[in-house]
Amino acid sequence: MATQIRHVVFQRSFVVLLLMAVVIPVQAWPADDGTIVVHTGEVVHARFGGVGFHTSWHPTTREHFEQILGKRWRELAPRFARVTHSWAEGKPGVSDPKALEALARYLSFMKQDASTEVYLTTMGPGDVPAGPQRDAYAAAVASDLEYLIRHGATNVKYYCFTNELSVREWADLRNDLPTFRDYQQRIHDELQRRNLDVQLLATDASPVRYWNTLEWAAENMDDITGVYGSHHYVETDDPADMNFYSWFLGRCTWAASLARKKNKNFLLGEFGSRQYFDKKYGYRWDTCLHYGTPREPMAALQVAEAALAAINGGVYAMGYWTFTDYPEWSGEPYINQWGVFKWATNGSETRAPYYSYGLLTKFCGGPATVFRVEARDPKLRVAALRHQDRDTWSIAVINRNSGPVKIALRLEGAPVSADFRKYVYDPAQVPKTEDGDLQEPTGKVAMRQGELQDTVGPDQLALYTTRYDDAPPAPVQGLKVIPMEDARRLVWEANSEPDLCYYRVFHNRVRIVSTITTEFVDTGPERLKPWEYEVVAVDQSGNASEPRAQKPPPAGTP
Repeated sequence: MATQIRHVVFQRSFVVLLLMAVVIPVQAWPADDGTIVVHTGEVVHARFGGVGFHTSWHPTTREHFEQILGKRWRELAPRFARVTHSWAEGKPGVSDPKALEALARYLSFMKQDASTEVYLTTMGPGDVPAGPQRDAYAAAVASDLEYLIRHGATNVKYYCFTNELSVREWADLRNDLPTFRDYQQRIHDELQRRNLDVQLLATDASPVRYWNTLEWAAENMDDITGVYGSHHYVETDDPADMNFYSWFLGRCTWAASLARKKNKNFLLGEFGSRQYFDKKYGYRWDTCLHYGTPREPMAALQVAEAALAAINGGVYAMGYWTFTDYPEWSGEPYINQWGVFKWATNGSETRAPYYSYGLLTKFCGGPATVFRVEARDPKLRVAALRHQDRDTWSIAVINRNSGPVKIALRLEGAPVSADFRKYVYDPAQVPKTEDGDLQEPTGKVAMRQGELQDTVGPDQLALYTTRYDDAPPAPVQGLKVIPMEDARRLVWEANSEPDLCYYRVFHNRVRIVSTITTEFVDTGPERLKPWEYEVVAVDQSGNASEPRAQKPPPAGTP
């Protein structure tokens, strides 16, 4: 961040199936201001990477990872992530073997479970003198990258030696770009010697007023730069600011064009809504200004709006700061609460952006082709992608009008006929769900011969997608309930569907957990009641299997 320190129940499943059967017919209203044309002959980005997160993988319990962190990452399925690397405390260039092993494990999970492409950066790298010591530092960077790749993290594609041009203090290298270049040059040379396919990023600057450093980098270090990137956080107090979208679209278009002139991509490494950074309760508090206030739902819409601006501006990929809050370390008076959900000590509760931006990470992943979109109404923000892996479409529409708008959307030159699932984020009624599941679709909207008509409510995000299937997973097999001294242990066989996402566990038909593993130990207050347990498999399209039930053994059974 741009700061000195970085730190259903079954009835629901049945309703979903009913909704999936409902196809909203094309209505015969004339196209007015809601006309939207997707120019499929005009490509904004030929291989868009995806919408994702910045994330720092902090130590946690196995249960917290399986039921919260891993489960939510797998469901939101971000195709891009900016991830932090660190040295042993206070020792620049000295690897921390335990932290590195954990990082490799998390990065490999991200690759396997979401095909996440990773941009890695070192937080608080520390400064070392030029010459042999800096060469040794570069060698240490290459050794850590080599270790990660050798241990499965082949999704690490980009690296920058420091966060936001910060070495001695935040952003100090913005005034000493030759030193930034010197570090990157030495790292580049070491990567070349070891034949490591990791591209270096310049300049990682934040906020927009420091994006001028990109011009210097393009002129002076393009030969060692594989990708360009920077950050920005909304600086207005009003998340309903109507001017932000067009302004940010212009900034992203400029940066992406600069990179494209060098045959490179531009990454939006971090972005978010307005920052609060101040003292509170004796802690340094770093969070979104609008979190925990009545403005949070609209701030979540603004985050989605920023993402659409970036997509339409030609940005390759982006990472919202952050996936989850930082843990509250007892030894450090610092609180970082930027996540789309809270940390375990605060109940892992989801925030509003989980249901706006989360739709984009889920359905606007790459590789995809982004097309130029023309909306007659300037208060409609629209991004359109065709996914290259399955030849599916996702189209996001934000209506910034104070009333509903009837849209008439046309894929020019692409006579697609398909039923699009529709998902809605409405700030007036944030669709919070159990266990952080994404909201269910409101139904389907028919596109016939490349034309779709629908209504989008005021200040709503509507996501239309064909990136789904209607086939539920097979029922879970082999469910057993095993008594323990003061708990019940459930085990079952893993489903074999390649698009399996997670499992829901019910006790007395009340959901008690979701998990990505095939085991759960129930230590809840009603764990010893003689009620049935049921397990349901859920796939990446949100389809749920028929439940499989098992009663616990009678009391006293060994």
